Amino acid sequence: MDSKKLKKVGLFISMLVLGSFLQGKRPNVVFVLIDDMGYNALSSYGNHLMETPNIDRLGENGLIFTDAYAMPQCSPTRFAFMTGQYCARTNMNAVIFEKHVLPYAAMLQPESTRVLPPEAVNIGRTLTNAGYRVGHVGKWHVDLKEKKLKEQMGRPDYLKTYGWEGMNTEKVISDDPKNVMGMTHATLNYLDKNRGHPTLAYLAHMTVHTAVSAPEALIQKHVDRGYNKMKSKSGKMEERPIADYLAMIDYLDQSIGVLVDGIEKLDLDRETMIIFMSDNGGLLRVWEMDPLRRGKGSEYEGGVRVPLLVYWPEKIKEHRIVKEPVHIVDLFPTFVELAGAKIPEDYLLDGKSLVPIFEGAEKLDREAIYQNLPLYIPHYSKTPSCWMRMGDYKLIRFFGDKVVSYGSKEMLFGERLELYNVREDLPEKKDLSQEMPEKVQEMNSMLSAWLKETGAKLPAKNPNFDPEKIHLKLSSKVDFEGKEIIKQ
Repeated sequence: MDSKKLKKVGLFISMLVLGSFLQGKRPNVVFVLIDDMGYNALSSYGNHLMETPNIDRLGENGLIFTDAYAMPQCSPTRFAFMTGQYCARTNMNAVIFEKHVLPYAAMLQPESTRVLPPEAVNIGRTLTNAGYRVGHVGKWHVDLKEKKLKEQMGRPDYLKTYGWEGMNTEKVISDDPKNVMGMTHATLNYLDKNRGHPTLAYLAHMTVHTAVSAPEALIQKHVDRGYNKMKSKSGKMEERPIADYLAMIDYLDQSIGVLVDGIEKLDLDRETMIIFMSDNGGLLRVWEMDPLRRGKGSEYEGGVRVPLLVYWPEKIKEHRIVKEPVHIVDLFPTFVELAGAKIPEDYLLDGKSLVPIFEGAEKLDREAIYQNLPLYIPHYSKTPSCWMRMGDYKLIRFFGDKVVSYGSKEMLFGERLELYNVREDLPEKKDLSQEMPEKVQEMNSMLSAWLKETGAKLPAKNPNFDPEKIHLKLSSKVDFEGKEIIKQ
């Protein structure tokens, strides 16, 4: 064989080897998103009522993020994950079926987008285009028409319109409330089926959301430890701590043990990273959020600060506590970088890749984190607000009114700014706005500029405002066509 042919063969072999190397570098990613798990529900985050050893070992052998944020409710968080954009930019601010009608409140709420268009840029299709297999099981919750379309098309074909595959729960497990183990095995089966390809597996659990449900043996275990067995599946604050709810956490923890052990037993031909996160803060009627203020639905830390653990034994060799503030929008650019994927040139990502953190960096190149929350959510004592976190400081702007405390009927009216040092004052007890007016002015100007840049929909003053007629319990839902269904 002449020298020219030898060079061509050598180049071809080199390209094959390089291609194989690059393909092998792209890890599997298992993203586990928990429904309604409060910041302090894990023993690694301060749960003193029970141990969560399987979940904790993700962080003990990886990264524990102390200052991770999601949106305060499920649909907006899922929109942010799927799009990599703040909900202010997409106007996806509400739980898709939830709407609250308050004709005499101080503010008029903007309408919220309730459907993520299938053709829109989303993380699943983006990774599919980069050669990944992308699968989902569990809670989707980004489309008002989801239930109807699944009935018409079937779940697999429905997910295909978004560029995703369904991870099917083939293994039948007895006494498996909320299909916790079934969905875990579906994830393992999907990884096994696609072992020749890099894979994103999105395991969106429906636990620990109410209605509370767990295996009877685990409930009894915590009853025997002296905790209350709940009288209703929805839970009541006076019943806390609740044995049934502890059992839900216990069962979830067991499932993470099955997931980690299962991945190890599969002996996959590529690295696998596990990211564990909650979609919002804990529900106060079933879980105490102390030391965080308030809980699910709130702009305070109890509503938006969540656990985030990253386990990647092949790359993250040492356990670290990460104190840098991060947001769920950061996962999109992280996955894009890991996958070597591309996004449209005109598509704006609000997040920052966490890969530098994985590699040992302590900080990201970011000035601040922002949220716009322009709606009323009466059952969480939530009024229209927005907030930003810059360094150790958090500024909250209430647009026109505020409920004094969770469950209270007492309200304050008028725009209000509150400033907290959440590094030193995690419970947000000391409002620094009067002591630090220059910091308030600086951050409030930045917040206004961000709202303008994103095109955020804002509440407006209500000409029919009547403080005597405000009815915080008046609410409604919307059907799959967006029509209001009023409920008193």
